[in-house]
Amino acid sequence: MIKPSKYFIVLLILATALLAFIGSRSYKQIQELRESADMVAHTLRVEAEINHLFSQFAMMQSEVFEARLRNETKTPNVLRIKKDSVDAIVKRLRRLTSDNPQQQRYLQQVDTQQAKLYSALRLFKAYVPNTVEAPEYGEALNTVSTVMDSLETVKAAMLNTEEELLRQRQVAYQKSYYFTPFMTLFLGMFALAIFLFSFLRINRERKQTKRANDFVQNVLKSSPNIVSHFEPVLNEKKEVVDFKFLFTSEQIEGITNDSQNEIIGTNLTHSFPEVLENGLFELMKTCLVTGETQTHEALYDFDGEKMWFTNTINKLGNGVTNTARDTTKEKNAEAKLKAFNERLEEQNLTLLDSRGFLNNIFKSISSVVMNLASVRDEKGKIVDFEILFMNDAINEVTGDIPETIKHKKASEIFPTIFTSGVFEKLVACIEENRQMEYETSYEKDGHTLWFQATAIKLNDGVTVTTRDITEEKRKSEELVSLNEQLAIQNSIFKDAEEVANIGSYVGYLRENQAWISDNFYRILGHEPHDFEITFEKFKEFVHPDDLEIYEQIRNETLGLGTADSHRHRIITKGGTIKHLHVNGQMIIKDGNQISVGVVRDVTKEVKSERRLKSKNEELKRSNAELESFNRVASHDLQEPMRKIQMFISRISDSELERLSEKGRMYFDKINGSANRMQTLIKYLLAYSRINKNQKEFVPVDLNETVAKVLGDLDERISESDVEIAVDELPTLKGIPFQIEQLLNNLISNAIKYRSTTEKSKIVIDCKKLSRSRITDEFDKKKKYYYRLSIMDNGIGFAQENAEKIFELFERLHQRNEYSGTGIGLAICKKIAENHNGHIVAESEKGKGATFCVYLPA
Repeated sequence: MIKPSKYFIVLLILATALLAFIGSRSYKQIQELRESADMVAHTLRVEAEINHLFSQFAMMQSEVFEARLRNETKTPNVLRIKKDSVDAIVKRLRRLTSDNPQQQRYLQQVDTQQAKLYSALRLFKAYVPNTVEAPEYGEALNTVSTVMDSLETVKAAMLNTEEELLRQRQVAYQKSYYFTPFMTLFLGMFALAIFLFSFLRINRERKQTKRANDFVQNVLKSSPNIVSHFEPVLNEKKEVVDFKFLFTSEQIEGITNDSQNEIIGTNLTHSFPEVLENGLFELMKTCLVTGETQTHEALYDFDGEKMWFTNTINKLGNGVTNTARDTTKEKNAEAKLKAFNERLEEQNLTLLDSRGFLNNIFKSISSVVMNLASVRDEKGKIVDFEILFMNDAINEVTGDIPETIKHKKASEIFPTIFTSGVFEKLVACIEENRQMEYETSYEKDGHTLWFQATAIKLNDGVTVTTRDITEEKRKSEELVSLNEQLAIQNSIFKDAEEVANIGSYVGYLRENQAWISDNFYRILGHEPHDFEITFEKFKEFVHPDDLEIYEQIRNETLGLGTADSHRHRIITKGGTIKHLHVNGQMIIKDGNQISVGVVRDVTKEVKSERRLKSKNEELKRSNAELESFNRVASHDLQEPMRKIQMFISRISDSELERLSEKGRMYFDKINGSANRMQTLIKYLLAYSRINKNQKEFVPVDLNETVAKVLGDLDERISESDVEIAVDELPTLKGIPFQIEQLLNNLISNAIKYRSTTEKSKIVIDCKKLSRSRITDEFDKKKKYYYRLSIMDNGIGFAQENAEKIFELFERLHQRNEYSGTGIGLAICKKIAENHNGHIVAESEKGKGATFCVYLPA
């Protein structure tokens, strides 16, 4: 499942915020690291200054003693020079330890001891031997010694203090040193993972959107319909005075002298003023206000050419969309068909003789109709058939004339029926008294003709009606072949995706330098690092016809950071042409523009897409032809039957009394067969029109629907004396007329197969079930379903036939026992499936039946 784009955009925003947090956190940690380093350096500098200070005291003492030993009383003032140096060092130390009260106190002690030391050394330096000052000299010497000891004590204390600070600051520095890279790396990798995940999913969604857009564009181009979208043009009173073209498909150019781009942006009444008179404009306004779909048919005059269009108007957003279908050919065909039917009816009215009339009917239909009588041996076994009747349609198939083969044996005229299995089906039709449906073939001029045959028992013979289905067979086989080819190509395309070759690259746009991955070299037909890659070197591989695309990709990436074009062709080292899909972007690194991205070899995909598109076009054409054939076939079946029934009615009114008793019996059988065929065609058409593409799903109140069905069946219910109990039923989403048809068929069946030994009763109820409680096997896409049950106490059926009864033309009883076509329950099954539901039957012979329909809640 693809998540919405907004979700991934939120992820990108979170990743961006996380990167910002990482940056700020890293900056703070680096600042802390720098501060820790500065503090460590500061401590080391303080220690150096302390050592320097106390070394000055030692040097001061040493130089004074040396001068005294040399008796240099007149030497330069060493004390003054050293005192200036000491004062400068103390001043620096005061500044460096301004935030450390302990060290400040130690410096005050230094000042005190310094003054004492300075006085004692000055006295000691000025002493002249053998004078009266000898006691003072000894005291000065003791003072120097005492002061130096005190200074050493202060020095040790100050150094110990700085050593402790150094240890603490080293611990803080090591903590910052180890924690900062780890934290930065972890958060950076996490943010990168979010970026990569979001980018890949957004890119995938973008590609899907592009494919969907391309598909819609292809549909619009391949459709003969004109699709246009309009926005309303309002006046100052907010009233709709016109509609403006926002979009129209290019098919509009076929009926106007203006191009598609010239029409877009114009007003509807300007380009097509007829809409103000033929009512289309008012219907568009109604659709805009009510939101209901509107249909309109009108005749237009385009430069003297009259064309009919059927317009379907739907509301879309703040505007309306109109789909115009050219129905000119249909209108012309209807007019011609109507004229033809009128002429045919005039001709048929002149036919008064019943036999001549019936012969005309059989001559006018394209189906081959034959009546065969059984030929039995002395044991009563059917060994052959005698041809009693054959209509003229046989001439188009075999070339025979009906009169020349009348009363001949089937083994003489149609010997292949004894080897193809047809003979056994005809025998079964007579012996088992059941209608047989089968397909058979006939070889003519080196071609195989296929026929759909229906065999019905008639006395001790059989009536066979065959219809040419060669074209249907051919189209069906082509459709199967196309589906198989599409399945194979889809498998190839999937395999190609799984083993797709992908290469990566990094290009320095300004320096004309690049790096590509090993697999990129292999895509180019080379081993890794066969040559040094540059933009100009890669350009040698680009197909000459795609050089402009390659330059466009590079220039757009250089200027915009990304490119609109993604595909171009290359010629590999071995001369193979490949299609590459490029997905890259520009980044700035150290002030350089760098293009990074991936390339994918989509050669197989391109070829598969071309083949798939071609097959899809063939499939669309085949489906359109098949649909057209079904429509014509259904009409050609209905029209002759209506004529047959009309003239049967006329014969019954005016000529029936003139027929013999046997003739009337035959006439009644013809009438019954015609009515059954009409019913069969009607049900077949109803079955074919239950299309899963119908989407008119609206709320359907089952109570109202059941009431309507019971009202329609009121006469049958009264005649059958059936008691019907209906529970409270829900409202569900469905197609109203299909739900009504479903209930009508099921209730009619319950009435038809009612009990003959006890009072008939039908119960209709409905329950809402979760899919986990439904034991029947079908594709349960919804969480809850309604189980609509129709239960009766009728004759029932064997449970092994529970699935068979939903198949087309399947009947469990002979026609002389219960009437019917064998299509009703097949229609019920198709309606249930069309509603994404399911239908099952449970029964026991002689104990009634229950039909359960599961419909989504």
